[in-house]
Parts: sequence; C-alpha cells; structure tokens
Amino acid sequence: MISFILKIIISCCIIFYIYSLFNKKEIKILEIIILLFLFHICILSIYLKTSIFLLLISSILIVCLYYFYNYIESKEIIKKIPKDIVLINRGIINFNELIKSGYNYDELIYQLKMRGINNIIDIDYCIKSNNDLIIFKKNSIKNYPISLIIDGNILKDNLFSIKKNIDWLERKIDDNYLNLKDINYAYYKNNEVYFITN
Repeated sequence: MISFILKIIISCCIIFYIYSLFNKKEIKILEIIILLFLFHICILSIYLKTSIFLLLISSILIVCLYYFYNYIESKEIIKKIPKDIVLINRGIINFNELIKSGYNYDELIYQLKMRGINNIIDIDYCIKSNNDLIIFKKNSIKNYPISLIIDGNILKDNLFSIKKNIDWLERKIDDNYLNLKDINYAYYKNNEVYFITN
C-alpha cells in the first residue's frame, strides 16, 4: 500500500516537473506526446507493480532524449543561417559565386542599373544577403558587418574578401581565449572581429 501511494506521488512529481520545463505559451506537439507517454508509463508502473527505480530511469531517459532532440534541432537552425555571398569584389564579378547565388549576369547588371550604378568599377563590394543585394561603392565596406564564422565553420570566401587569411582569424580567436568549435557566430566590422559564443 505504501509503495502504491509512493508511486503515485513520484509519478505526479515527475509529470509536473517535466511540464514545468516546457514553454507554457507555446507547447509543441512533441511535448504533449512526451507528457502522454510519461503518464502512460506512470500508470503502468503503478498497476503492473514495477519498481520505483525503473519508473525514475524511464522518466530520466525520456527527458534526456527530449533535450538531445532540442540540441540537434538548435544546431540545424544555426546551420540554416544563410551566409553572405560576395558577387562583386573590388569591381570584379565573381562568376562562380554568381552562379551559386541563382543570379545571372544580365540580371545582376539590371539590378545595378536600377540602383543608379552604370559601371561595375565604381563598386567596392556587391553582396547577396538573405536574398537581397547589398551594394557598396568605393570605401563604404568598412561600415558593413561581414560574417566570418557560423557554427564553428570559417567562411573562407568572406574572410578573403576583406583581405585577411585563416592565420589572422585564428590569432584573433586565440587573443580572445576562445576555441573555434565554441563560436556560434563571428563577424567583421570597422576593422574589428566580434564573437558570439555558446
């Protein structure tokens, strides 16, 4: 009888604790399924006379799997962040990046003319960012943040576009006592590198 009551109390505590971990304003379908699954496990544990230890282990395992799923999902979101694509570098069209971006030469020239630019030589950089063209005339690039690292991965094209190399970036990382794998995002602006870590 005591074991029966104890299981009920522990089951309620587990369910309420798991529910407290969720975002009350926006409960996902997965979270509802987890709560129902835990409720089912608790009922089986009570009526099938399984040990309290087994109930606790099952609950901990479910919570760990939930956090692991959230961790993987957050990493996938970070990986989906689009990187900036340099289409024109110091007045020279980067045709390889132009093809990757989905633009063609005629469309690029048309977009430039629509913005009052008739000569590519007048452009310092033309960057595709979030499906939009960002155009910088001579000597204006220093005010724009250039992505250098996303989710621990160095964006070499962007790094070379600011006339820097990997050794230079690694020195900046060391100067800030950081590891590359711990950096979620880094960008270059006004001759400085800014890091966002885990």
